[in-house]
Amino acid sequence: MGNKFMINEDVSRCLLCYDPPCKMACPAGKDPASLIMSLKFKNIHGAKTEAICQMKENGKCGEACNNKILCQKNCIRGKIDRPIKIRMIQEYLCEDDKIIEEVRLNE
Repeated sequence: MGNKFMINEDVSRCLLCYDPPCKMACPAGKDPASLIMSLKFKNIHGAKTEAICQMKENGKCGEACNNKILCQKNCIRGKIDRPIKIRMIQEYLCEDDKIIEEVRLNE
């Protein structure tokens, strides 16, 4: 699991693609680009809430693609140096039980 420093470093490297290939590559229809954008602009609560909603609708990250991490493999940043660690970011956002409970109560 990633720590806050690693997450912030990876988020800051995101190119904020207009038509994000990470989103297009996800067979479950998750939108990692929107989570990363929320984090990049310091909307941590919004990113956590959205990540948990996506997890509840589409399952954990890696389940739909059989752990092939297609979103990361299609990350444009990978052509420059290394792709954004999308799975690590999504797992980090979903690890806070307090936020998960808050989302459940608001449904």
